[in-house]
Amino acid sequence: MAMFVLAAVWVVIHDLLDKVINFVFSLIYDDSQKQRIPEIKNPILLKSASSLAAAIRKRELTSVVVVKAFIERIQEVNGILNAVVDNRFEESIKDAENVDKLLDSGAISEKEAEQTKPFLGVPFTTKESTSCKGMNFSMGMVARKGLKAEDDADVIKLMKEAGGILIAISNVPELNLWCETRCNVYGQTCNPYNTTRTVGGSSGGEAAIIASCGSPIGIGTDIGGSIRMPAFYCGVYGHKPTTGLTSIKGISFRTGLEVDSMVCCGPMSKFSEDLEPFLRVMVGNKIGQIQLDSKVNLKELHILYAEESGDMRASSVTWETKQIMAKAVHHLETISTYPVEKLDLSGFKSCFRIWRYWMTKEGGNFARDITNRQSEVNVWQELPRMLLGQSTHTLPALLKLLDTAIFPAENSEWAESTKARLQDELMEKLGRNGVLLFPSHPFPASYHYTSFLRPYNFGYWAIFNVLKFPVTQVPLGLSKEGLPLGIQVVAAPFQDHLCLAVARELEKAFGGWVAPCPVKKQ
Repeated sequence: MAMFVLAAVWVVIHDLLDKVINFVFSLIYDDSQKQRIPEIKNPILLKSASSLAAAIRKRELTSVVVVKAFIERIQEVNGILNAVVDNRFEESIKDAENVDKLLDSGAISEKEAEQTKPFLGVPFTTKESTSCKGMNFSMGMVARKGLKAEDDADVIKLMKEAGGILIAISNVPELNLWCETRCNVYGQTCNPYNTTRTVGGSSGGEAAIIASCGSPIGIGTDIGGSIRMPAFYCGVYGHKPTTGLTSIKGISFRTGLEVDSMVCCGPMSKFSEDLEPFLRVMVGNKIGQIQLDSKVNLKELHILYAEESGDMRASSVTWETKQIMAKAVHHLETISTYPVEKLDLSGFKSCFRIWRYWMTKEGGNFARDITNRQSEVNVWQELPRMLLGQSTHTLPALLKLLDTAIFPAENSEWAESTKARLQDELMEKLGRNGVLLFPSHPFPASYHYTSFLRPYNFGYWAIFNVLKFPVTQVPLGLSKEGLPLGIQVVAAPFQDHLCLAVARELEKAFGGWVAPCPVKKQ
């Protein structure tokens, strides 16, 4: 009883602190600081990548027209958002011209293009920390500023083989490890729905440019929610595949030889219909491990849901966030022949701590990595430099080093047994025909810098990296403040097709992506 009372008191205190944080930052970032992105004038920008690919194959549109439309949009919005940090606009137009010549010559038929090059002539973007030959590859670190990638990451090669045309790369936090996209190489990326709000991290630049129609599709990476967090904050779709399906060679320092990493690459788009064909390309020769061709009967789907994680370190889930979950649950309940089940597993109460432990198993030396492996940062020497404005590192990087230096490591026996128990419990519940609807975050995108005061909230995403389950981030309209809302759809390993099927159904029911600016009537 005493523990229950203490827990209730802590929740009240925590909620009050959140209100104080919101109030203080609302004074710092008042409405006068909001910048609105220009209206969407070109209808091409409102089409899915899949429909653009079909139109190009059928010669209803040329690749040049499509590529130029997205280049022009990037030029319109990027001065406000700071999402794109390097581009290959001229080269991509030449690539598009070659695609048009190929199709016009008849050297490749419409059917052959659909089967072998499903994104022929379609522009795409990716993170700056993903190796793209000849383009910036700083990973957000001053020590690597000006360095160019010598080769394409495996996922970039696969997308190019599928006919995609890389047009630009997007901003990331320092070495990808923070829940806001800001670094000392490129600065801060702003949310297209409200520029005083965060885009999340580390695929924040990617989510922002996709949401604002500067790119039809993009490749993100995810080790602690880095696809799903920005996708949620920016109101787009993002899929974290079953871990191990996608190659991670060329993702920051990774060589592809790593064993048992939580990192994976995944698709991001404004439309759910793009996720399946995009994922099909990205998994390459591992396509046989998942069932993307299987038709999902939603009537036979077991629906589970959770209203919150129960982690006392995280903020409380707001009423508005719970309401959007309830709507999604109710809709699927009307379809499924099975009763909906509310889930409350004890393992979720330690989301952050479990992820923190498993991050220590990723290998590498962060203190050395952030110097481009030229030296090793001593946090006690670097902190005074930061206070004097002389450090080349960001505060999140130093906080990560402080976390290791000050706080004790998680107990390995506890962490491994808790993870194993949660994994087993979820596997049993989900089986081969179940999905879990899980909150994306306690509330929509908050003000810039407030993540420092709420460091545990990202556990809502990170726990599924530890478990290695597939997860799709699904946008579900806007909040009363005009900020994106959404939920995560989780399935058992290698059941990615279930996540994608539910995402399509929820898009059909609730509309999915909502433009962050006016759309010109045609």
